[in-house]
This record gives sequence, structure tokens and C-alpha cells, in this order.
Amino acid sequence: MPDMETKETDKMLKNFFGENKQEITDNGFTNRVMRKLPEKTDRSWIVWVFACLGILFSLLLGFYSGSFETILIYIQHISIYYLMLGIICFPFVGSAGLYLAQNKAFRII
Repeated sequence: MPDMETKETDKMLKNFFGENKQEITDNGFTNRVMRKLPEKTDRSWIVWVFACLGILFSLLLGFYSGSFETILIYIQHISIYYLMLGIICFPFVGSAGLYLAQNKAFRII
């Protein structure tokens, strides 16, 4: 039953604030504040720098630890159908990544 009380309270509050709403004159205050705010700087390059460093570190670690040779041995024993399925998925993953990168509403930073 607490849900019913909460819904009723929410209705009453919404009605009260709706009826007693007051408009405050702005006189251009918001525009003056927005003009004085500093410009947003683009820091997306940080993501690319760390991504490149991470890829470089992973490649070096893979070469020196022998992981790549081990992966190649495993790939030789996998059925060709599974490999083809994995290769077919690359365009879908790439397209999704490109869409998210170009979507203005989706921001990492």
C-alpha cells in the first residue's frame, strides 16, 4: 500500500507546484552568464593517445611472450566455418563503432 500513498502524494505535489508556479523575470541574466562561461575544449585526443599506447603495449607484450605463436597454433585447429563467421562479424562491429563515433549524443568524454 505504500505505493498508493506515494502516487497520491506525488499527484498532490505536482498539482500544488503547478498551481503556485511563479515566473521570475530574467532581464538577460542567463545570456550574460552563458557568454562569460569558458568554451568547452576538445579533449578527445586523450582517448586516442591512450588507445594507441595500449595497442602498442599489447603488441609488444604479445610478441615477447610468445602469445601470438600460441594463438596461431590454436587458430590452425579451429574449423574454417567458425573463422568465416568471425570474419563476417567484423563489418557489423565496425559499422556499430562508426555509428557511435559519429553520433553526437554519444560522447565518451
